[in-house]
Amino acid sequence: MRTPRTSIIMPVYNTANTVINAIQSVRNQTDPNFELLIMIDGSPDDSADIITAYHKKNPDTRIHIFNNPENKGLSAMRNQGLEHARGDWVVFPDSDDALEPTFLERLHQQAELTGADVVNCAHNMVDTRGHKTKRLKGTPGIRTGEQAAYELLQDELSPYAWDKIIRRSLFNDVRYPDIERAEDECALLKCYLAAQSVSVIDDPLYNYSVTPDSLTWSRITPVEETHRLIAYFEEALGEHRSKPDAQKALTVARVLAFLNNAQQALVVGGDSARETLRECRKGFTYTQALTTLRTNRVFGAAGVLLKTSPKLYRVLYGIYIKRTYKM
Repeated sequence: MRTPRTSIIMPVYNTANTVINAIQSVRNQTDPNFELLIMIDGSPDDSADIITAYHKKNPDTRIHIFNNPENKGLSAMRNQGLEHARGDWVVFPDSDDALEPTFLERLHQQAELTGADVVNCAHNMVDTRGHKTKRLKGTPGIRTGEQAAYELLQDELSPYAWDKIIRRSLFNDVRYPDIERAEDECALLKCYLAAQSVSVIDDPLYNYSVTPDSLTWSRITPVEETHRLIAYFEEALGEHRSKPDAQKALTVARVLAFLNNAQQALVVGGDSARETLRECRKGFTYTQALTTLRTNRVFGAAGVLLKTSPKLYRVLYGIYIKRTYKM
């Protein structure tokens, strides 16, 4: 059996209404040299039946279905996919989104042109009316893997798994962690540090579905998980951690992590929200917020504001979400 160039790993959970569109967007690729690994994660809806029926009606030897009876989570599904992947490159699309037809072709062209180990692209945010808004995280061009890692920590480069191709060899010693938040960013940080170079292109090749539910949280992540996340970043940096650029990036990452945790508390509310907010405000110092301010004015100002006026912070955060996602 010929080895495919790309292994596309698609976890599926509760996406019966969208998964066929996602699968079809993969099959419509202008670069046909891929395998699609569909990882059904104990989905309680009829996703498994729908996928099986579709595959029976549209047989494709490139598609491999793994129907896991027990829900184990996104990280476990991606890791299972990596164990079975045969391609030189990997892609991790979500099952409620869609690839543009030239996603693989264009990203592989860039990889061949630059020799990059990871290639990121822009994406379209698609609202419930089908309206698309282009978004690019990162400056187009090429950078070292180490520089990409620092940009990632400072929210200057895409933290998502789905808008890029990644050389599979970078995952030789990397798996998605069992952590409640930012598992994409955790794995990417290690991949970037292992990469020789990372490229970013301006083409919007991925369609990300934005719904009101996708912008809210149903529960508040325990603050302990945010401390775990920071510890993971520190461990991942290893020998780089003592470098000034790494220290600055870690400071920004700390402020951002506690800001995100605080946003959950403000949005979800409930009995634990006040205590979570209090702990998040203690998660970073004014000095760290000011360091972040010099790197990113918006996030630095948000950090200062969170420590001084949480109520005003919540109002401004709501405005930010509406403007960013046009909702």
